Amino acid sequence: MLRQIEGKLVSTNVVMYSTIIDGLCKDKLVNDAYELYSEMITKRISPTVVTLNSLIYGYCIVGQFKEAFGLLREMVLKNINPDVYTFNILVDALCKEGKIKEAKSGIAVMMKEGVMPDVVTYSSLMDGYCLVNEVNKAKHVLSIISRMRVAPNARSYSIVINGFCKIKMVDKALSLFYEMCCRRIAPDTVTYNSLIDGLCKSGRISYAWELVDEMRDNGQPADIITYNSLIDALCKNHHVDKAIALVKKIKDQGIQLDMYTYNILIDGLCKQGRLKDAQVIFQDLLIKGYNLTVWTYTIMIKGL
Repeated sequence: MLRQIEGKLVSTNVVMYSTIIDGLCKDKLVNDAYELYSEMITKRISPTVVTLNSLIYGYCIVGQFKEAFGLLREMVLKNINPDVYTFNILVDALCKEGKIKEAKSGIAVMMKEGVMPDVVTYSSLMDGYCLVNEVNKAKHVLSIISRMRVAPNARSYSIVINGFCKIKMVDKALSLFYEMCCRRIAPDTVTYNSLIDGLCKSGRISYAWELVDEMRDNGQPADIITYNSLIDALCKNHHVDKAIALVKKIKDQGIQLDMYTYNILIDGLCKQGRLKDAQVIFQDLLIKGYNLTVWTYTIMIKGL
C-alpha cells in the first residue's frame, strides 16, 4: 500500500507509516513493520510515541520482550516520552506470560520515568497474579490501589473474583462481590459469569440461579457462558433432563449454543448411560456441519 502511495508521487509522512506499521503489528508481521520503521529513520521521518507503541505491542504479542524493551530504551534516547499506554502494553504482555517479576520491574521503570500507573496497569498485574495462582497477592493489589488514588473498576474486581472462583474460594469471591456493590461499582456480565461458574462448581446451584435473576434485574442479560455453567452443573448432578429443558429454553430465547454446550450435554448423557440420545445429538452436529472438537470424539469413544 505504501509503495502504491509513493508511486503516485504522494509524499509519505509519519501518519501513513504509523498506520501501516500498526496494521502489520496487529497481524503479527513484526519484522515487516520494523523494516518500515527502519525506512522511516533512513528517510529522516521522525517516529512518534504512537509509532513505537505499535511496534512494542507487535513484539509483545509474538513474545519478543527483549526487542520490546529495546524499543522502550530507544524511545528514551530519542527523547520520545513513553506514555501510560506504552507501559501498559509491556506490563500486560509480561503478566499474560506469567512474568510477574519482570512486570513489576516495568512498573518501577514507568514510575521512574514520571508516568503514573493507572487502573489498567494494576488490573494487568492482578490478572498476572491470578494466572500464577497467587490470588491473595492480586487481592492485596486491589486493596492498596484505592489508597493510591487509583479507582478500581468492574474489570479490576472481576479479575480477582474470577481468580478466587478458579481456586474454589467462592466465599472470598462473594465477599469481593458485595464489596464492589457497596462501593457502587456495577458488576458486569463477566463478574456474574465468574461467580455463577464458581457457585455451580461448588454445588451451590440455587444461589447461582438467584444471581441469574439478579443479572436480568440489573440489565445484564445472561449469555451462553452463563448458561453453560448451569447446564454443566445440572449434568454433573444427574439432572440431564433439566439440562436438556434449559437448552431448549435458551434456544427459544435466541441464544446461540456453542460446541461447549453440546459437549456438556453429550458427556452428561453418556455418563447416564443414555448413549442413543448422545448419538442423536452427535449425528445432528455432523449433519449440520459443526466443527467437532477432539473432546467431542473423546466423550463419544468413552461412552461406547
